[in-house]
Amino acid sequence: MIERYKRNANKGFSLVELLVIMAIISILASLITLAVLRYIESGRQAMDVYNASLIKDAMNTYTFPSDFQGRDMEYTDPETGAKEMFKRGWVYVDKNEIRCSDQSTALAMIEFGLVNVSPEFEANLRDNEEEKTKWFPSGPDGDYIRRTGIDEYAFKNGLTVKARRTWNTYQLDVYIDQDGQLYMGASASNAIRTGGHAKDEKTAKLFAKKLGFFYAKVTPIGQQEGY
Repeated sequence: MIERYKRNANKGFSLVELLVIMAIISILASLITLAVLRYIESGRQAMDVYNASLIKDAMNTYTFPSDFQGRDMEYTDPETGAKEMFKRGWVYVDKNEIRCSDQSTALAMIEFGLVNVSPEFEANLRDNEEEKTKWFPSGPDGDYIRRTGIDEYAFKNGLTVKARRTWNTYQLDVYIDQDGQLYMGASASNAIRTGGHAKDEKTAKLFAKKLGFFYAKVTPIGQQEGY
């Protein structure tokens, strides 16, 4: 009886027991992988928010000229129907490049050290900002890589979008009203792009909140938070 018990005790795990153990290990591995991926994505989000906060500071500290060469924009208050006119500029960031809408926003980025160009490039931007004309270099210069189809200044460096799943583009907008008052907005999108920064109000609100924007307006590019 004693010998028989010893032989039975040494049989090891049954097939069912092994399958259960393997299933538990698989579930635990999946949970750990998801947790690691979430942690990595959280870090990428934090880097994007940090970079965006630098752009926000650059726009806030730059002295925009009274005849700012922004794009004309009309905003209609959805509650009162009152209309306001603004000159609008932006810094758009995706996974490949950074785009500044005009010479002033480009100069703000240059002054804050967020993009680098030659002294000649910067001087030409300043001269043409004062003369109310647009100037583009003939080729790449430092971080500057090209002129876009809608006359933006495109740059490429480490500020490009890092997040993989939360958003694929983000944008900082500056609005200057007829009295010269500056307002800012922030938005982001994870929608499929069809020629630019797509509307995605849920992601825009998440991104803007992380940047400290809390007053919402609906603009031509969708929901934005600003002040």
